[in-house]
Parts: sequence; C-alpha cells; structure tokens
Amino acid sequence: MQSITEEMEEKYDLPQQYLESKKQMKDEEEEQDEEYFQELDPAIPIKEEFPGRYNFQVSLGNLDSSKNWVYSQVLKKVFINMEETLPLRFKWEPPEDGLLLRTAMVFSLDQYASDPVRRCHNHMAPNNPSNRDVAPRVIKHVVRCTHHLTMYEERSEHLSIVVPLNRPQPGSQYVPVCFKFLCKNSCPSGMNRRPTELIFTLENCNRRILGRQRLPVRVCSCPKRDKKKEEAEVTDAQSDIKKRKLCIPVGKKMMPSCDTHVFNVQLNIVGKENYLAVLKYAYDIMAGQAIKTGQLDFFKPYMDDILRKTP
Repeated sequence: MQSITEEMEEKYDLPQQYLESKKQMKDEEEEQDEEYFQELDPAIPIKEEFPGRYNFQVSLGNLDSSKNWVYSQVLKKVFINMEETLPLRFKWEPPEDGLLLRTAMVFSLDQYASDPVRRCHNHMAPNNPSNRDVAPRVIKHVVRCTHHLTMYEERSEHLSIVVPLNRPQPGSQYVPVCFKFLCKNSCPSGMNRRPTELIFTLENCNRRILGRQRLPVRVCSCPKRDKKKEEAEVTDAQSDIKKRKLCIPVGKKMMPSCDTHVFNVQLNIVGKENYLAVLKYAYDIMAGQAIKTGQLDFFKPYMDDILRKTP
C-alpha cells in the first residue's frame, strides 16, 4: 500500500511521463535552426529577452479584474499578494503544438544572480497550510502553477517549473497560464527584500530554448502601496538627476546627495544566516545610494569590502 508521500510524488511524476511521450515525437526536429536552440545554463540564469523565431510574447490578463495584484506601467512590474493568482497569456507564432514553458524566479540585481530563489523557513514549515498535501520537492518553490501537468525542477540549486503548451483554443491567439506565489519578498530568511523577476523561456521537448521574456514581480502585503512607493522613488531619482544636470557648472564635480561619512561597526552576530543577511542588507543600501547619486566610484571600495567578508 502506497504512503501519502509516495502518492504525492507519483502525482508530480505524471507530467514527466507526458513530456517523455512528446519528446519521442520531436527528436527529429533537434537539428533544425540550431541558432535558436540554446542550451540552458543553470549556474547563472540568463535574463536577456529575445522573442526568437516564434515571436514568443507574454502579457497580463485583465488588469481591472483583480484587487489582489496591480501592474505598474512605469516600472513594467507586477505587485501581488501572496497565494493569489496571477493570470498570464503566452503567445507564439506559428502556434505549434508540443512546446514547453519554463518559469523561473530570479533575483534582479546582478550580484545575486547565482543565488537561488527559495521560500523562507517559516513558509516552508511542515505545519504551514500551504504545504498540506504537497510533495517535499515542491515545498521549496516560491512559484507554483495551477496547470495539472506542472513539473517542478531543480538544477544547480536553481528552481523552475515547466508546463506543456498546447495550441491556443479556437478563436484565441494565446494560451492562458496562472501562477501563485508562496513567499514574500520581505521574508528575512528567503528573498530578504531583494527585487525579483520571472524569467519565461519557450522550449522544445529536448529543453532547447526558443525564446525568452521577463516580468519583474514583487510579492507583498499591500500591492497598491508598494507600487506607489517604488514609482515615487523612481520619479524622485529622475527628478534629482535632472536638477543636478542643470545646477552643476561645467568643469565641477557633482557632490553626493547623501551622507558620505564612513563609520566602522563591529558586531557579534549569532548565526551564519543572520550574519550573511546583515552583510547583504548593508551592500544593498550602499548599492542603491551609489546608483541614485551617481557616486559608484565612491561607494565601490566599501561594497567590495563587504564582498570580501562574505564567506
């Protein structure tokens, strides 16, 4: 008699069986248009967009139909409540059958590109309601898909989900796919306030990449509030840059608009994870000010010093 864990694992193995059956039918296409079939490098996720020969595109569902998520036209970014559904639409031409959609959540900043995005300890706890009747290998994923043939994969500690893409229904030009997010960007032991984005890749059954698109996403408690806050920060930063350009005389250096006094802090921090979190937070603060004020040369030595202290 099967245990509950074995039954859950068998449920998540069904998509792989589907994929293998499709792969046997597609092996003959392996050598066609090799220039579009780029191997996936799991070590550092690639984020550059390219539609490819299929003109791969992603768009949002009805922007006015949900109170649980909002989209910023200024930031080109989604703000959504945890455990709420984000409806997306995927389009490729010609609408060929037998392709796959891979979705991976990655950190937006390059210094965290090699770090995998995972749920925090609290949300991965066995007694968390979101983990009820969920296979152990799925629990660590921040992103889940409502498609019944979703495959949850892990490569070099990076997590992604894969769903089969069938042809659009008659009268439709796209295939709808819905996602949910099971952790917040603010969780200290998880994403730890670092900005994130979704990377979508169109692949064939041999896992060759045919196209790629991206969508910045923030999972939070108050989507509208966070949207207004981030938009205001961008607007203020652009306004400051324009003012500095107008006010600085020719031949004079621009003065920083933030406190540049250097403080030496010695702290005893309990736990390696907490220690790394403090270092990353300090790095993020200075990186943000360096970009906002244009003083990268000033901040870089201190940012490099933090990196040297990171084990």
